[in-house]
Amino acid sequence: MSGKKDRRQFGYIRKLPSGRWHASYIGPDLVRHAAPFTFHAKLDAEAWLLAERKIIEGGNWIPPKGRREAAEALLPPTLGEYAAGWLRSRTLRDRTRHHYQQLLDRQLSNLDNLRLPEITPTVVRNWYTGLGPGTPVIRSHAYGLLRTILGSAVSEQIIPFNPCVMRGAGSAATSVRPKPATLTEIATIAQHMPERLQLAVLLAAWCGLRFGELIELRRSDIDQVSKSFTYAAPRTEYPVIRSPSASPSRMQVFET
Repeated sequence: MSGKKDRRQFGYIRKLPSGRWHASYIGPDLVRHAAPFTFHAKLDAEAWLLAERKIIEGGNWIPPKGRREAAEALLPPTLGEYAAGWLRSRTLRDRTRHHYQQLLDRQLSNLDNLRLPEITPTVVRNWYTGLGPGTPVIRSHAYGLLRTILGSAVSEQIIPFNPCVMRGAGSAATSVRPKPATLTEIATIAQHMPERLQLAVLLAAWCGLRFGELIELRRSDIDQVSKSFTYAAPRTEYPVIRSPSASPSRMQVFET
């Protein structure tokens, strides 16, 4: 009969409405402890109670829940857990940190819940193939980050070897090679730009400023006495203004 308790010398077993069996017992701490799962057969529930009784008689008893937590603490971390700590421990520029976090949140998210020893070369190959060839640069960055993170896990002796063994997966061939404009082309481009943007074209061409540095220039950055300007805080697409790669730079732009 469902719900009927089977009282016994040690512990008791109860059949649930689902037809499965529930087992529990009063431990040495005088608290009732239940099995962490139900059983398909009554015999299995009896076997669990017998095993618990032997542990108590052996003098090494701790509550079943405590044993589960201790066992879980000994398990190797998942990729998501390990990567989060790995990223926190690294000294990186804000832009680099943001890029790595995006790769972890997007391209590497399918591996998040795998424990590090479960990430085999076959798992890596299937994951890499699943990303598809549509974004080769991002795919190579994601593979390179995974290889670096797992390389740290090898150094810390969490896994015996790095499963990222695909040749060439960390690099992507570029299909378009940029061709610098000629002097005549630069002059033509500047001439046909709106007047307010003509100087920007010339500064980018002759001073080698990156786009983020260029659009952050202000009138106050220009020193007409020393014939130079200062650029130090490029704007990025990210929600932070990253520190410049070096100390604020001054560039000579006019002949004195």
